[in-house]
Amino acid sequence: MHIIFSNYRTLGSALLVAACVLSQPARATAAPSAPAGKSLSSLLAGGPLPRLSEDPQVRAALFDFFGYARGSYTEDDELLLAQALEAISEKRDATRTVLADGRQLLASMNDRKQGRERGAMLLDKRGAIIAFGLVNGHCRLEGQPLAKVCNPDPNAVLTVFHRKGMLVGDAAPLLAWARQLPPMLALIAGDKEAGADGQKIASVEYVLAQPALPGWNRAQLPPAYPPALLPLLLDKSTVLTSAGAGVFAYPLTLKGKKQNNVLDHAEGRPPRDLEVALRSYASFDTVVERYRQLAKGARLQRNERTAYLDGNMGQGSYRVYIRNTGADGVMIDVALWQRKLSASR
Repeated sequence: MHIIFSNYRTLGSALLVAACVLSQPARATAAPSAPAGKSLSSLLAGGPLPRLSEDPQVRAALFDFFGYARGSYTEDDELLLAQALEAISEKRDATRTVLADGRQLLASMNDRKQGRERGAMLLDKRGAIIAFGLVNGHCRLEGQPLAKVCNPDPNAVLTVFHRKGMLVGDAAPLLAWARQLPPMLALIAGDKEAGADGQKIASVEYVLAQPALPGWNRAQLPPAYPPALLPLLLDKSTVLTSAGAGVFAYPLTLKGKKQNNVLDHAEGRPPRDLEVALRSYASFDTVVERYRQLAKGARLQRNERTAYLDGNMGQGSYRVYIRNTGADGVMIDVALWQRKLSASR
């Protein structure tokens, strides 16, 4: 649930804690006076900023802040982490603002949208993320066929993701940043004819960051997925696609469409009955070890970048294929067959 404040000035320094606790499940979060999180101290000392979305420290800190939580902001029901990284992906427009109290603001934008979608990290004096501001259009899927629809200008939203205990007044630098339009949008806003349709921050909402939330839910899986094999789908991962009987079940834009999987035929196996593709941001070794523990009795083969686990489930068989893609995370493919397969691949 979002907490929307359309008139920020009337709120002063009111605490958000009560509203967030009522509307959000309880999760382990840091104390207000000492937010937990990975430090970006190396980016606070000055010097040229990297492309924020590609910097390993930024990615690690944002993952620590967001975890696998999902929502609909610049995309429909997507990882908050992915939406945040896309919003700070412009390589020429990363900015650093030092505030009077020693905090800093690191910001950038999605240049492909002329900055209509943009993001900023509010850091404490140690370089830990206190809050992340995301200018977005509350995008969602609508119509038949489904298509992404976002709030048109001038109805942009500033979503402030924050740690538990943050005061509304603490987020003031994010509001000031959001209202400073990127160059292209500033030109539109200054045009006498088009200015009325230029971007404005129509509302501000505050959302409690919940990095402990799982990354997927049962509705994203094929209806026939066996409950006994749910543990093969790591909680700390996110579903990319799922399919049953050769037809996609997720994402919604592909639901009901035929899945063309040539891998089974190429490797001499019958077509898989069920498949779920996931992504984890844990290390490759951690993911492989986790599956080794989960799939006891499965046959494990691995090298530096890939791993296979083959096992049986009653009358059927399963295979877990794990692939390390570096910065894009660890890809996991869980395939199920309703009858047992031979041991050879």
